Amino acid sequence: MGKRVTVGDIFAILTTEGVCYGQVLHSHEKYKFVVGVFYDFPDKRPADFTDYVNRVPDYITTFLIGHAVSQGLFSVVGNVPVAPCNAAFPTFRNANNPGQGDATIWFFWNGEREWRAAGPLTEEQRRYPRGPSLPSAPMFLQLIQDQYRVERDFL
Repeated sequence: MGKRVTVGDIFAILTTEGVCYGQVLHSHEKYKFVVGVFYDFPDKRPADFTDYVNRVPDYITTFLIGHAVSQGLFSVVGNVPVAPCNAAFPTFRNANNPGQGDATIWFFWNGEREWRAAGPLTEEQRRYPRGPSLPSAPMFLQLIQDQYRVERDFL
């Protein structure tokens, strides 16, 4: 049995651009973990990840990070407390008909309840991560390599 992943774990992500890092931000009964990824690619591994993760991640999603770690796809390189800016469980958004302008029906979920709204998103809602979803490890890696941004790529 591999290492058990816990909230606060920092994991290394090897991409074509180099190594970047993510953090396990929250756990959830149904979706297992919420992770955040930081798109900078430092020349060397940070000595202390506390300052490194003290910001809003560039990409947030639900992901089966425990499976990916146990399969050797990602490695846990540290554990630090989740920064205050990431302490609240994020509100996710999804749509069954994106790109339909005012006719788009958006679904929101905050880890406990779900609700919907029609029409264009507010600026705050545009920053909500897409989901909840469970991307495969290859899809997760591709989104990171493409430096996916929900506010740009999921309108």
